[in-house]
Amino acid sequence: MTPKTFIWVAVSTAVALAAVAVSLGRDTGYRPAAGAGEKVFPGLLERVNDVARITIENADGKITLENGTQGWTMKDREGYPARTVKIKRSVLGLAQLQLSEAKTRRPEKYAKLELQDISAPGTNKGAKSKRVKLFDGAGKVVADLLVGKRRGALAGTPGGGLYVRKPGDQQTWLAAGDADFSGSPENWLERKIVNIKGARVQTVVIRHPDGETVKLSKAAETTNDFTLEALPEGKKVILQFDLDAIGKALADLQLDDVKKARGDLDGDTVVATEFLTFDGLFVQVRIIKRDGAHWLRLEATGEAAEEITARTKGWVYKISDYTASTLTKRMADLIENEKPKS
Repeated sequence: MTPKTFIWVAVSTAVALAAVAVSLGRDTGYRPAAGAGEKVFPGLLERVNDVARITIENADGKITLENGTQGWTMKDREGYPARTVKIKRSVLGLAQLQLSEAKTRRPEKYAKLELQDISAPGTNKGAKSKRVKLFDGAGKVVADLLVGKRRGALAGTPGGGLYVRKPGDQQTWLAAGDADFSGSPENWLERKIVNIKGARVQTVVIRHPDGETVKLSKAAETTNDFTLEALPEGKKVILQFDLDAIGKALADLQLDDVKKARGDLDGDTVVATEFLTFDGLFVQVRIIKRDGAHWLRLEATGEAAEEITARTKGWVYKISDYTASTLTKRMADLIENEKPKS
């Protein structure tokens, strides 16, 4: 390369770099944002124990969690117990969020990060963003944040991150850390209704409103399988698994939703399923299907029933279709014709 050619190449490169700099300076979508490396809410970590109320608002509605004399409860479910461990973990996660990388300031791009405004009625219908507010005991807001899409991996951190934006601020951020604030009520409710292991159960009786009765039993706690009583002549059990599933139906029984009992499970379409344990606990669950969903009410008497009654009295629980099917089996669901001997 001759000296003259070298000079022209150098000049051309300098002009190109200058053009790039001018182009970047004119990009109206970008503004330098101060704060990278700082906590999203400085000082919140020292105040996590002061949080007395949480609201989570999304396009489907609003969830309110409150900490009172009964511990954490969900206001939207008439004060039913909430998942304290999950709440504490989520608040701590929010307090530890750290601003990592400034993102767009353009409102038309908020949807991609799931950070649209949702406060104005009728706007951004179907938005996936969640607005989370934390309040102290005096009702003062200690944190207010729009929480968006989760990012699974984030360079320089042991975990991932979240896209976030403070309401009223155009600047969006990728924040390092995690704060799980689901907009689904069932994710915040204490889901366990009762937990009675199958080994404890001696008999199960399913009473259908038309008079049909299905009864299972075990001879001892050490017996693994349940026996179907009154098995008709020429019939056999289809699957032993189905019998055992009935006996274990109250092991870690979980709700999908809950509401106060107001005569919801009265009437002639209720299936009553009764469990008697070897140590004298008697539990009856009453199940009815309403508006396409199965609802259950539970009553316990006898040995060690006080704890169950204290937790379940006055409530009816929405349960999964699978659980309802297990608790309401008919004889025809469990048996079939024996195959003739060859």
